[in-house]
Amino acid sequence: MTKQYILDFLKTHHVYLEERFAVEKIGLFGSYAKDKATLQSDIDFYVTLKQKKLDNMAGLWNYLEESLGKKVDILFDHPKLRKGLKMVIEKEVLYA
Repeated sequence: MTKQYILDFLKTHHVYLEERFAVEKIGLFGSYAKDKATLQSDIDFYVTLKQKKLDNMAGLWNYLEESLGKKVDILFDHPKLRKGLKMVIEKEVLYA
């Protein structure tokens, strides 16, 4: 799986992700975004939700793992997210 494949997936599924899971923005970061992924790498997503509900968060995680066939880690944007961490991620995150 490649960075471009994941970004294309996000682009083609964005409307569904927005309607089903209230996704406002979803981007790729981590090893796949840096083209340094290995077979053992998971896929890291940075997500902003319109409605932060457990059903939306868990449903999105499950949908992405099943659709992409890889372990997925999701970092949800939140006001209490450490500013330093948020700045690092926002510098490298790639949006479709």
